[in-house]
Amino acid sequence: MNQNLYFKTSKFDSARQLSGYVYSQLQHLSFETEKPIESEYMFTINSKFNGTDIDIFMGKNDEESDIPLWQIWAEQRVSLFKKLFSKHDEEIEMLVREKLEILVKSIHDASSVEWGI
Repeated sequence: MNQNLYFKTSKFDSARQLSGYVYSQLQHLSFETEKPIESEYMFTINSKFNGTDIDIFMGKNDEESDIPLWQIWAEQRVSLFKKLFSKHDEEIEMLVREKLEILVKSIHDASSVEWGI
């Protein structure tokens, strides 16, 4: 899961508010979640989806814009051994990306929703 989902919204004043919203919404989308963890300028939510460990990262982008630009992305939590010697589960990646996009598009004033690097 190497792409970020970018979006603009003025709904949130901070990454903490965004992470609280994402945390509550993930539970409605069949994720088992732990409370958001702050790490410097972003937040992480450790979760499970269909039995797979997924870390979801989110925060405000540094790019200047009239409406704040946010980004969210997910990564499968796998051991180094598994990364080196086996293939990750692309089906889970696609499902998680779909769920994140649904979540972001459900934000009342979200605009410019797009995947990018």
